[in-house]
Amino acid sequence: MSLIGVRNFSSSSLRAAAPTRGKAQGFAKKVSGAKTTGKKVSAGSLYKPWQQTIATSNLNKNAFPVEVPTFKPSEISQCVDQVMSFSNAHYKYLYTLGSFKQNQFNELFPRPISMVRRNTTQKLFELLKNSPDRKFILTGESGIGKSVLLSQVHSLAFEENALVINISYPELFLNGTNDFFYDGASYVQPMYLKRLLNKILKANNKNLLSSIPISGNYKFANADPKDSASRKFVQITGGKSTLLDLISVKTSPRNRGDLFQAVIQELSKQAKVPVVFTVDNFSRITSEPKSAYKNSNNENIHVLELQLGKTIMEIVSGKVLFPHKLSAVVLATSGCDRTNRTLPVGLQKQPHDPYVSRKHYDHDLACLLSKGNVREFPVNKLSKQELQNLLEFYYKAEIILSKDNNEKTIEQLVDEKYLLSGNGNPRELLKSLVLQFS
Repeated sequence: MSLIGVRNFSSSSLRAAAPTRGKAQGFAKKVSGAKTTGKKVSAGSLYKPWQQTIATSNLNKNAFPVEVPTFKPSEISQCVDQVMSFSNAHYKYLYTLGSFKQNQFNELFPRPISMVRRNTTQKLFELLKNSPDRKFILTGESGIGKSVLLSQVHSLAFEENALVINISYPELFLNGTNDFFYDGASYVQPMYLKRLLNKILKANNKNLLSSIPISGNYKFANADPKDSASRKFVQITGGKSTLLDLISVKTSPRNRGDLFQAVIQELSKQAKVPVVFTVDNFSRITSEPKSAYKNSNNENIHVLELQLGKTIMEIVSGKVLFPHKLSAVVLATSGCDRTNRTLPVGLQKQPHDPYVSRKHYDHDLACLLSKGNVREFPVNKLSKQELQNLLEFYYKAEIILSKDNNEKTIEQLVDEKYLLSGNGNPRELLKSLVLQFS
């Protein structure tokens, strides 16, 4: 007789089996879809990134004032090896141009100061006055003073009644944050061009702009809210209108690329006023030429396909020239950007290598730099004497800690800070003074 096993059926769960996972209990407060919450901004709260907070908190109002001589570019020989300030007119001009940067520790002083150096400031000024082809690119490590030297060039241009076009941060037209459209030839960025044209208009003297006559005839759609209903178009007449009239035109976003192109064309046709074209952080263009914008094929747009990027490189290459003998193009690199072979090949310091990938070498940009005969101007570190001059000013400005004042002689302090600053880096010198615990 065979035994047949009978399996017991039960609706209860087995003790050995893992219990079923229940719904997670949450204690988050329910938020209705219509209600929006935001971070409460109170007095003294850091609602911006640290660098922007420091730059916009008016900390310079608490800085100790120190009387220093005023920088006069026309008298450069009397200003060398000194810490200097700018005149009120120059300060207004430089602020509008965007010559001062947030990472320069300007909040330590009532107003930005500048070290006028014999081997950099005076040497570059002489080259800008005497060189037949005035195209230079300022190079050097991060914090060495390239942007400060560029602001001194702006001050020189202001004193010589030159028209200045300054692009402070190429990142702002490459990071994909502006509106853009394709006009059949290049990609136009209306909002960025509006800000750039307004900066040119506000920074430069209106009497200077009105002294430049227009040679061509232009017609733009009128977008001025004052009279756009009664006047549909703005007419710019050659021989009668001036550059001030052209830059002041308020037109629709679709016409702003044509307006910017007209301004550049008119400046390239006149020889009455010198034009100084400057680009800070130029290495952002050469190191990462692919912008964050996407075309219809979902591919990153190259800087030469953007109208502004193309215009910049046409000026650098010499395709667009400013006829006045004192016109100049001054570029400056940034130590924060990654390095590749584009700039060294463009400056003819390294040979062309067709086997290097486009990520590490952009042949088109290198050819344009080489064609423009752009010369390198290296910004060197401070000498010990220059560093001592800065320390003496910092002592008067009361930003040197008491332990450095009381325990060391000036020679010992210079030797110590020269070493801590990486043998004369101005930014590292300031960091060694103020970014430490007492």
